[in-house]
Amino acid sequence: MLEELTNLISLQKVDLEIRGLFQIQEELPESMRELESRLAEVEATAAEKQQQLEEVKKQHRQVESEMAMLDEGITRSRQRLMEIKDNIEYKAMLKEIAFKEDRKDQKETEILELLEQVERINADLLALNEELAGRRQELARMQAKVQTEIAEQMEKMEVLQSQRRKLQETIGNQLLKRYDFIRERRNGTAITEVRQGVCQACHMNLPPQQFIELQMNQELMTCPHCQRIIYFAPPEDNGRPDSAQAA
Repeated sequence: MLEELTNLISLQKVDLEIRGLFQIQEELPESMRELESRLAEVEATAAEKQQQLEEVKKQHRQVESEMAMLDEGITRSRQRLMEIKDNIEYKAMLKEIAFKEDRKDQKETEILELLEQVERINADLLALNEELAGRRQELARMQAKVQTEIAEQMEKMEVLQSQRRKLQETIGNQLLKRYDFIRERRNGTAITEVRQGVCQACHMNLPPQQFIELQMNQELMTCPHCQRIIYFAPPEDNGRPDSAQAA
């Protein structure tokens, strides 16, 4: 095989590894962002619940204040009742006291309902806080993992970039430009093998004469369909005993 072609194949192998590392580096932070997004959703729900709790507690304080005023009013009315001599005014005061006591009963019921709400919201908040703690731990583990893996990928990348620079020095500038031009437009693959007359990248047949010339390995050739640089790959030995005997 032509030496430049051999070097190009090695270069493409290195480039594909570099490309794979870039993809991993892009995917790792994406996994972390998904965790951060889910954590933010739970934090927002917890904040909303906390606000709801504060509002219910405020209502509770307001109703308790109203009930205290009703209590004072009932006490004053009962004291006043002891001083009333007129029968009509006495009955009116009894009616007023009964009305206030009824209102007080309503307030007591309202307070019980508000306390039940507080209990439910506190239970929800407890569950949310437990979930938040779990998600924060998971995110911290993922952040540590991502940092470690990115550091490892960077070390591999430096080694590969060094290999790439050395390989580039073995290839002429024009051929290297041609290789990069094809690689950028063919999803990272500029060179491909041809097996049994078929380009293994685009899976199209080469013209018979071109396939014969390709097997001679005397010059660099490109696939007439996908324009990638091509090289001949001899049929694989299937390892069967009869094949060896036949040869």
